Amino acid sequence: MGNTASRGAPPRVTGRNLAAVAAGGFCGAALRVGLGLWFPDAPGFPATTLAINVTGTAALAALTSYWQITHRGPSWLRAGIGTGFLGAFTTFSALILFALGTTPAEALLNLLLSLLICAVAAWASMSWVERALAGSKDPKSSGQDLPRAGDPDAGETP
Repeated sequence: MGNTASRGAPPRVTGRNLAAVAAGGFCGAALRVGLGLWFPDAPGFPATTLAINVTGTAALAALTSYWQITHRGPSWLRAGIGTGFLGAFTTFSALILFALGTTPAEALLNLLLSLLICAVAAWASMSWVERALAGSKDPKSSGQDLPRAGDPDAGETP
């Protein structure tokens, strides 16, 4: 397989993308830690951790659907928000640590419940974005799709 950069495609690993991931990751982790301090998980059920994971998963799913459909947003912004901020904000590792401090049955229940709720949240937010974007098309238009940028990773915005 050849290098895509040699065929005219812009590189995906750039200083701007890495800086955006680092800055987004710092902010996402800081928000997660802050919420954990303000609303600590009670013994027995990690409600704050679950809420963080569900909202972060839903937000990432919605943004990913939006970006895939519209091809809008520069790659550095998508990397900073998606991989950086929301990747650090969601905290499945904290859920695992919480599970290690419970009985095996409680751990399994908490893990399965979290995965199920997050999967449903992702599906629901992706479906909502797809319906919202489909509904935003003007039925009197020429039937064309939403406007698209040339290359979604080129950093162009329409």
